[in-house]
Amino acid sequence: MALTLVRLRWTLTLNQWRRSPFTLVMSVLGALYVLGMAAVAVTLLVTGLPALPDEARGATTVLAAAVVVLAWLVIPPFVTGVDATLDPHSFVLFPVPARTLIAGLVLSAFTTPVGLATLAVLVGLGASWWNRPAALAAGLAGGALTAVTAVAIGSGLAGLLAAYASRRRVRDVVSVLLFIPLMLGGVALSQAIASFEDFLAIAPQVARGAAWTPFGAGPAAAWAAAEGRGAAVALHLAVAAAGLLAALALWHLAVRRTVEPVAVGGGRSRRVAAGADPTPLRWLGRPATGPRTAIAARAQRYWLADPRYAAGLIIIPLMAVLLWFTGGMAGEGGPGLGLLLVLGPITAWSLAYSISADIAYDHTAFHLHVVSGVRGVDDRWGRVLGLAGWGVPMILLVTTATVAAAGDWSLLAPMLGLALGLFGTTAGLSAFVSARFVYPVPKPGDSPFATPQGAAMRTMLVQGAAMLVSLALAVPFLVPFVVRLVTGAAVWGWVTVALGLAWGAVALWLGVRLGARWYDRAQAETYQAVAAF
Repeated sequence: MALTLVRLRWTLTLNQWRRSPFTLVMSVLGALYVLGMAAVAVTLLVTGLPALPDEARGATTVLAAAVVVLAWLVIPPFVTGVDATLDPHSFVLFPVPARTLIAGLVLSAFTTPVGLATLAVLVGLGASWWNRPAALAAGLAGGALTAVTAVAIGSGLAGLLAAYASRRRVRDVVSVLLFIPLMLGGVALSQAIASFEDFLAIAPQVARGAAWTPFGAGPAAAWAAAEGRGAAVALHLAVAAAGLLAALALWHLAVRRTVEPVAVGGGRSRRVAAGADPTPLRWLGRPATGPRTAIAARAQRYWLADPRYAAGLIIIPLMAVLLWFTGGMAGEGGPGLGLLLVLGPITAWSLAYSISADIAYDHTAFHLHVVSGVRGVDDRWGRVLGLAGWGVPMILLVTTATVAAAGDWSLLAPMLGLALGLFGTTAGLSAFVSARFVYPVPKPGDSPFATPQGAAMRTMLVQGAAMLVSLALAVPFLVPFVVRLVTGAAVWGWVTVALGLAWGAVALWLGVRLGARWYDRAQAETYQAVAAF
């Protein structure tokens, strides 16, 4: 079956070349360029790396492999998409299970110029240990494992995006993913260039950390073999093999979601054909039977299905990178990794504020709430619970992780109090603002960064006022937080926790009640305003 898919892939490619000589010429030129660059890279690796000390050679191979895997993680899913000749959609009408397709797709991927270049470079990293027989054997095995992992993870993620989202939605998500890095890239690049020597100094430490991840574990096996660490060789290869299995499982899931709803008959297909919902609404793992839990479950889906909500999630890891660069590259006397501590409160505030336009985001779908007679209190609580179900655990995780990175566990209590207090007060404010002040937002399907015509000033006024009010609401627990930082007294940290939880809960309840009252009073007017945008 695998060889059949390879022959089919090249048959399709040759047919395309026969129909279009221009495509043939451009394909040949592209293949020559990619394979030529790979050949140059392998030559430099094999001839240049043996002259380096073992630590420098090992760090270089691990970091180079990690860059290759990261490239596959980003470029196919978010830039190029699935290779048309390897697209599982081509097999949707044939009774071919997903498991049967995987082996053929993997083998076919390495007959493409990019796949061959990836294999050559990663195996070349292992071949750079040619003067160390034991390291050479481990490096070749690790390079092959890493190459398959890179191709599988890139193809799997690209397939999942194509399977779960329309082409328009994928483009919207891509715009979110690419716009923000471009916006912050100047700062990160300047920091990286200014501190290149510092990076060279810490590169071995970074490489040793990457060596225990699927991104660099394969080449790290050769590094360990060169240093005589036999047990570490086995562990690195085990990590690389585990990463490979996980990447293949991801690709298998993408293929299965694409081909098996048609290829495999039976209960699921019949239920879908009969009109039954194959994925009933669930909130916190339980069926959403009441109005609040149903709205909460629907709101949760927005964060994965709607790029306008997803934009808020993408900012968080990018902000972490920016804070890391800013703090870590500031030099002696700077904040260092302690600057990451602000990521927890920022995450809490941004997630809570993101639902301040949830009714406007509904657009004409808001009429379902109006005609079904949903009470304002159920609508407001449902949307808050839809966010809190996963947002609060995320805030706890981010805050704890940043405190651990800073290395000062005495700050955990005050940081948690500040973050949870901000979430409660801002979520309550958002529950009120969303119902009371409806302003134009990008429509469903539009770019998340599109600004409706004539809405810029109104949007700026509402958002600016809401930000100022959210800061004012934080004063009761922000004051003991500042006192804790100034005095260092642990008791003020616990005061921050107590006031943050209590005041946040009161503000949340009050905001929901006020928002529900206005919702019930002006349902029809709110719908008319939303539909007119």
